[in-house]
Amino acid sequence: MEPSEGPIPDIVAPNLDVLFVGFNPGTRSGALGHNYAGRGNQFWRLLAEAGLTPRLLRPEEDRLLPEFGLGSTNLVARATTSAADLSRAELRGGVPRLRALVAELRPRVIAYTGKGVYLAAADVDWAEWGMQPTSLFNGPIDVVLPSPSGLARLPFAEKLRWFCEVRRVIDGARA
Repeated sequence: MEPSEGPIPDIVAPNLDVLFVGFNPGTRSGALGHNYAGRGNQFWRLLAEAGLTPRLLRPEEDRLLPEFGLGSTNLVARATTSAADLSRAELRGGVPRLRALVAELRPRVIAYTGKGVYLAAADVDWAEWGMQPTSLFNGPIDVVLPSPSGLARLPFAEKLRWFCEVRRVIDGARA
C-alpha cells in the first residue's frame, strides 16, 4: 500500500478499531503536518470526551492513535483552505486508495468526519448521521460523524453524541 502523497501521512495499523476518514487536510494541518490541527477543530477533544482516547491528545501526538486502536486518513491528500475547494471528482478519485487501505488494514469501523466525506465516498446524495445500513467496503461498519471543524455549526454536545456512538459501535463490534 502506497502512503498518501501529501503533507500528512496516513496514521494506520492493521486491525484498527476505527479508521477516521476526513476530506483533506486544512492549510494549518498541512503546514504543521498533523490532521485536525486547526485552531477551532474539536477532533481531539471529541475523541477524549467520547472515551476513544484515555486523555486529550494534541495534534502533534497523532502518531499515538494506533496505540488506542485508532487511525486517520483523508480522501484527498492535498491541503486546502476549505473542503469546498475540492471537486466531487477529486473526492471520488480518493475512493480507490481508501478501498485498498481498508482491504489491507481491515478496520472494524470506518468513521467519516463529516457527512460530505461519506456522501463523496459512497457517491450518494443523502445519508443519516451514525451507523449506516450497509458497508461501503465489504465488512467494516460505516459511521457518519459531524465534522469536528470549528466552522461546523452543530453544537459540541451534538457532535459528541455521535462520537460516543462510535464508541458504542466499537464495543458492539468487539462483542
